Amino acid sequence: MTRAAQNLLMVLVGATVLWITLVSGEVLNYVKPVLRYPLVAAALVLVALGIAGMRRDWRPADDDHDHHDGHGHDGHGHGHGGPKVAWLLVLPVVAVFAMAPPELGVFTAERTDQRIQAKPAPVADGYALPPGADPLPMSIAEFMGRSYEAQIGGQATLTDRRVRLTGFATTGEDGRWLLNRLQLNCCAADAITLRLTVFGAPKPPKGQWVEVVGVWRPAGTPDGNGVYELQAESVEKTAKPANPYA
Repeated sequence: MTRAAQNLLMVLVGATVLWITLVSGEVLNYVKPVLRYPLVAAALVLVALGIAGMRRDWRPADDDHDHHDGHGHDGHGHGHGGPKVAWLLVLPVVAVFAMAPPELGVFTAERTDQRIQAKPAPVADGYALPPGADPLPMSIAEFMGRSYEAQIGGQATLTDRRVRLTGFATTGEDGRWLLNRLQLNCCAADAITLRLTVFGAPKPPKGQWVEVVGVWRPAGTPDGNGVYELQAESVEKTAKPANPYA
């Protein structure tokens, strides 16, 4: 690989990262939103280095002659060549535009053991729900945290409060349907599944994103176990959120 090709590839890789980060937003399929900023910085560095290398290679021929001083090479007989392994830099560019995988979803959720739930952090004592909005928009993660708080003897802040949750549908081991959202600690490789069981409404198509309005089912409710359960009042199809992760 020539030095010019290496510089061009650096520009292409950097430009590709900038595209999926600032234009298409596809980067949110793989990492948390906060990581966009270091990715943009790294991409700008790659583009700047590539352009600087191109400018160096395109300087007047007489400057190059002085640099090589009659050898026409770098003294080792390799000219401007570089390691062939550098062509692997092409792969990220091809992957993004030709075969970039979608965000994680049903495949990941269905392969997470339903008996193992992500243990949410309990909410702080006195963390009351804000008045007004009915139903109250809430993330699945917050719903689970408040439900867990009640299970361990804390405040049951969800009691009789109508909430609106957004997620995608899968089928549980008991045949009931689940509302899911995936949560990233850093990137798609460490995603965990957040889920709750929905009662009182027909199951949507598998993988369908829905908005569910309902109330929390506390422990002791018939036909359930009181852990991360929602009694639905309505279920409506909705578009996938711009950021599909919790």
